[in-house]
Amino acid sequence: MNFFDIHKIPNKGIPLSVQRKLWLRNFMQAFFVVFFVYMAMYLIRNNFKAAQPFLKEEIGLSTLELGYIGLAFSITYGLGKTLLGYFVDGRNTKRIISFLLILSAITVLIMGFVLSYFGSVMGLLIVLWGLNGVFQSVGGPASYSTISRWAPRTKRGRYLGFWNTSHNIGGAIAGGVALWGANVFFHGNVIGMFIFPSVIALLIGIATLFIGKDDPEELGWNRAEEIWEEPVDKENIDSQGMTKWEIFKKYILGNPVIWILCVSNVFVYIVRIGIDNWAPLYVSEHLHFSKGDAVNTIFYF
Repeated sequence: MNFFDIHKIPNKGIPLSVQRKLWLRNFMQAFFVVFFVYMAMYLIRNNFKAAQPFLKEEIGLSTLELGYIGLAFSITYGLGKTLLGYFVDGRNTKRIISFLLILSAITVLIMGFVLSYFGSVMGLLIVLWGLNGVFQSVGGPASYSTISRWAPRTKRGRYLGFWNTSHNIGGAIAGGVALWGANVFFHGNVIGMFIFPSVIALLIGIATLFIGKDDPEELGWNRAEEIWEEPVDKENIDSQGMTKWEIFKKYILGNPVIWILCVSNVFVYIVRIGIDNWAPLYVSEHLHFSKGDAVNTIFYF
């Protein structure tokens, strides 16, 4: 069986009342995996924003070159969310997201060593940061998938809301963690802002790879809706027997609400990314903030 498949086993016939009693403990294992993995992804995403003033000062990168590196992440992240998201749908997304975190951490670790030994090799830096965008692209969809398999509709919004704080926490502390690691272990050198958080992310990825199950049916249980005796969605009934591509065309490509949200998000992200990505460098160069205060703008945002 494929390492990234959902390994369902025959239903053990455990009474639903017993499954409900055991549900929270088993669900929490899967929930905290996707929570901490997604949080760790932001440690090795927002560290680049925090490092920009240092990259200009120590490595000699220009603002335009920093923009090219950031653009590579944005392009691969967007494409990966669509293409890779389609591939991982229906698979063991809890395990996939841990594996992708490992790949992402290795990529950022290599980036730190490249900066250390070779300096501003633009082509290589663009490729590495672009690969990081690919590996991180399905972190959100994969987490949604795992939580949705475990949580019935009446509980799903609550837990998705809790999970959504993971990127706020990871994003907020990313700059401080990166700068602290660089100061303590690398004598303040900017390479530490890549190596230190990538080691943390790598350890989290390895530790979570085999924790928990992606689906109650991997335990021989019923589906979440059946455990909590909820009626099955009409869409789930209608989609039975449809291929993944048919579902994609009917419920996504043919859904005008999805397209409205897509267009709206474009303009939201122009403002969000414009401020979020460039705040540390802007306040450092134009408002004369100290490097530490510049890094803290990520936390406040």
